[in-house]
Amino acid sequence: MNGRPVLFVTLLGLAAAGATCKGSDKAPPPAPAAEPTPQVEEPLVKAPAITEMEGIDVAEIPPAQRVDALRILNENYCYCGCARTIAACLANRADCSCVSCSERMARFVLNQYNEGASTEDVEEQLAEGFTGGFNAKPASFPLDDQGTWGSKDAPITLVEFADFRCPHCAAASDVLAELTKKRSDFRLVYFYYPLSSGGETSIKAAEAAEEARVQGKFWEMAHELFANQHALEDSDLARYAQQTGLDMGKFAMAMDRRVHRDKVMANKRIGEAAGIMSTPSIFVNGRPFGLGRTLDNFNLRIDMEAARGRCD
Repeated sequence: MNGRPVLFVTLLGLAAAGATCKGSDKAPPPAPAAEPTPQVEEPLVKAPAITEMEGIDVAEIPPAQRVDALRILNENYCYCGCARTIAACLANRADCSCVSCSERMARFVLNQYNEGASTEDVEEQLAEGFTGGFNAKPASFPLDDQGTWGSKDAPITLVEFADFRCPHCAAASDVLAELTKKRSDFRLVYFYYPLSSGGETSIKAAEAAEEARVQGKFWEMAHELFANQHALEDSDLARYAQQTGLDMGKFAMAMDRRVHRDKVMANKRIGEAAGIMSTPSIFVNGRPFGLGRTLDNFNLRIDMEAARGRCD
């Protein structure tokens, strides 16, 4: 197990927005199929919108968003597959089998509006993080011999595909580093995904990180690369290796002979096979994360995964 990641100083706003860096030259594959969810028949007479939900008060959010929030809560179903809408479940808790799941979704909606998200953002995250992400067919990744933080036996595994030149990856790494300080029930596994827009510079930066991993200093080198992503020439990489405390003879030989290039590009092919087109791309136990990359959202998604199969 490699060392603990260092807190990366980056622009958190990039992570919160869920923005990505793009640069793949591959055609997008078909979207992964979601696991089937219960089919709910449309009533002949549409029920009136539910406005009163125990424990949830839309008055917490700005007035301009309340109508949309109520519509979302009345139209969306719980990610666990309950046949009731979020609003219907919370309006009659005694008859609902998934109160905790519905509460998570309702609280997420209100929090997003309070943080300034648009209705489009909220609905996209509900689709990609809850309905689609949580219920997607899990992908399988070879996790050995990768930069890893946390125990191999942790119940939750976060897999991240990233490019050291991508500013959104630098921002996400900052949040993920903070997450490692808050909880120990997950492991984080890093895969190299050098974007075509980054060219050989992105590839060589990943090669430098891989040599650092071999020498037991992956996260320390990753910190240097993300913190200095506009200075990643060969001489810069050598300087970061020295600052990180690597064996410079071994580092120079690995870089001169491009020892790790095949490993880096093999990582990228794994990502492409999983449908990745941009960075950072994050998976939770093999399923797409799908939410804005904030500390609260990572905690939420890990809690959801920990409760998978339990609806209460």
